[in-house]
Amino acid sequence: MGANPIMPWRWSEPNEHLPRQTVGVPPKRDDVYALCPSCGGERVAGLIRCVSCNFVPKESILDTQSSVSGEGDASVEAAAKGQQGKSVIRRKGGVTWGGGQIIAAILLVIFALFFAAAIASIFGSLYPEQEDAVATWIAVHLMALSIATVVWFLGLHRSRYPLAVLRLSRIRMPRKRTVLLMVATLATSLFATSLYAGIVDWLQIEILSPPDLDSDIIFDGAAMLLTFQALAMVTPLTEEIFFRGFIFRGLLPRLGPWRAIAASALIFSAFHLSFGVLIPIFITGVLFAWLYWRTGSLWASVGAHAGQNALAVGVHALGG
Repeated sequence: MGANPIMPWRWSEPNEHLPRQTVGVPPKRDDVYALCPSCGGERVAGLIRCVSCNFVPKESILDTQSSVSGEGDASVEAAAKGQQGKSVIRRKGGVTWGGGQIIAAILLVIFALFFAAAIASIFGSLYPEQEDAVATWIAVHLMALSIATVVWFLGLHRSRYPLAVLRLSRIRMPRKRTVLLMVATLATSLFATSLYAGIVDWLQIEILSPPDLDSDIIFDGAAMLLTFQALAMVTPLTEEIFFRGFIFRGLLPRLGPWRAIAASALIFSAFHLSFGVLIPIFITGVLFAWLYWRTGSLWASVGAHAGQNALAVGVHALGG
């Protein structure tokens, strides 16, 4: 019994913590999991049909038809190609997006970023006393709406169970272990960020120095809760859905875990548009993607991300 190279939580826990299949049949401990070549979802290796998209793998057709009808390899391959063509049309479960959709999503989100900033700036100017705070709050929610729309139309609308595809439906590892991994990942990210800031400050490389949180984007008084809601709740959820749930999850069946982790972390870092955070955000992206991959739950990376943002806002507010 070994760990699944794509989703390591498959064999790390007892049966009750393993996910049920789409057809509602609980998995068995002796099952060996593989990726469906059509939808990218996990399936039990050896099953004739993928439970997510009904795709019949070539090896299953070969085993079944050769034993029943004795047909040659040519007819078996033709049947496999025909079945694969049908499955592409009707696939509804698992990962239904690929590199093209990921590139399109990145471009659309970049466009939405500038559009949201422009709209937020207009509305922020109506409240000159806290213009930046209002603009930031509006921009965060506009980006959340944009990301949700992009992820839905470029990926999830073809999925039978969209929350399950993103790993938002349930926590698959024991909750205590998930929380421990989440806290450990958060602590590692904070330590790496602090270490990086200390090294850059010691070397006096200003261009690589992480910028401080702008106090103008934080509301005054009790309204600071609105800033906390935007930066420590909405932002972590939407960013994790996009960078881990959509980009990393889409790259995982094609690149494997480690290359997908590195690629998604690089994209995550580039979106922050600052040389000063390029390296620490990349490290954080690697840690969050690893946490998502290791636990099989997007809630774990959302929790770690929310904790990091909440600490940043809280420390700055108390210090101010």
